[in-house]
Amino acid sequence: MHWLRVLRSISRKTVEQGLCNSLKTLLKTDVYFHKSSYNLVNNLPFSISKAFRAEQNNLCIEFQDSISAKFPFVWLRDNCPCDKCVHFESKQKLLDTIALDFSIEPEQFHVLDNGSLKITWKAMNDGEHVSIYKPSWLHKYGLGFQLNMNMSVHDVLPPVKTWDRNKILGCIPELTYEFLMGSENGLKNVLENIYHYGLVIIREVPCEKGEVMKVMKKFAFTMDTKWRTNFQVITHPLQTDPKHLAYTGRQLEIHTDMNYLEKSPAIQALHCLNAISEDASSSDPGKSIFVDGYHIANLLKKENPAFYYILSTTPVKFKMHSHGLYYEKEQYIICVNRKGAVAEIHYNNRTMAPFEGPADRIVSFYEAYKMFGQKLRDEEYQFTFIMKPGDLMIFNNIRVLHGRNAFDPNFAFRHLEGLQHSLKSCCTTGARVLIEMGFHR
Repeated sequence: MHWLRVLRSISRKTVEQGLCNSLKTLLKTDVYFHKSSYNLVNNLPFSISKAFRAEQNNLCIEFQDSISAKFPFVWLRDNCPCDKCVHFESKQKLLDTIALDFSIEPEQFHVLDNGSLKITWKAMNDGEHVSIYKPSWLHKYGLGFQLNMNMSVHDVLPPVKTWDRNKILGCIPELTYEFLMGSENGLKNVLENIYHYGLVIIREVPCEKGEVMKVMKKFAFTMDTKWRTNFQVITHPLQTDPKHLAYTGRQLEIHTDMNYLEKSPAIQALHCLNAISEDASSSDPGKSIFVDGYHIANLLKKENPAFYYILSTTPVKFKMHSHGLYYEKEQYIICVNRKGAVAEIHYNNRTMAPFEGPADRIVSFYEAYKMFGQKLRDEEYQFTFIMKPGDLMIFNNIRVLHGRNAFDPNFAFRHLEGLQHSLKSCCTTGARVLIEMGFHR
């Protein structure tokens, strides 16, 4: 999820266990974790026990929790937090990195009474300069330097909870509208479930237009798409020439939305305002279907690594021509992050353009694509239910795929109101709550 990559666990216990398990295999000899070092995820100031010059223009800093890290001088100077280097109001960087002398060294350095590190730099073109760094800030980045990799403790997120049909039915992530809107615990519950499961159902939402906007404004800002800020999905017999298949009663196979945009919206909300059915042709007319794409991708990787490799390295094009606008974007079906873990899923057979890859790869791509699609359609992995008026589903559109059973619009009426958001927006607007939850970077 690219998703997502910005959240952390709700409870301290979960954070500690996830952090400890993830780092045990990485830290072999150089770093000893004292029990108190578990506090390193709590944004507390960690005292510096020692700071001394190391080889190759580095400053070695040891912390009281036994973490020891080398900080390159040029990195410290480039990230000076003073008002001359960082704009006080906007917090944007003023220092010109390109203008720095990369051989810069400190004239002197020492730890202040309040625990901060003070460095007086040797006079350069801009004269003498003084930098003061908080120990908590140094500790935050120090672990990444100690591990000697593009990683810090803030990348060690607790694992998401992938699911199949049985798992999700055993712990359906849901809460009431009243609980969400009336308490901060409700907001935490929503954010936790979106992170862990990729979806959450809000029940008993007033069946009025605009309520989905009100709910989402609790923790995210809205995202304009070709449907503008919010959109209406209305299906009834009067729509004889709909501009989108979602407005018909046709079956919508499992898919992710808007893969043809430069950046697909990660968060989608659908609020059921009305649902009336007299359709006797189906036992479950209009039943909604959700599948955990992370789970399916991991299954494919385990059962057929070659197919997983094909879908994660072969770009495919998605396109859409609607409302006088044309969209086109190349994506991987399975997107992985720098650590090789599944981050995003882009899958929609209705908007995928003809394959343009090398001729000798076409058949193997189709074989991999078919196996992935068959698993997505397997009921063993599907969470299904009929949305009723007052239900509001929020889900991670680049993780959880969704679909809908067919129904006869001559005997059924449906009205959904929806919104899309970026995953980052959930973390930006709900920053205070996320900090308290331990998710903030």
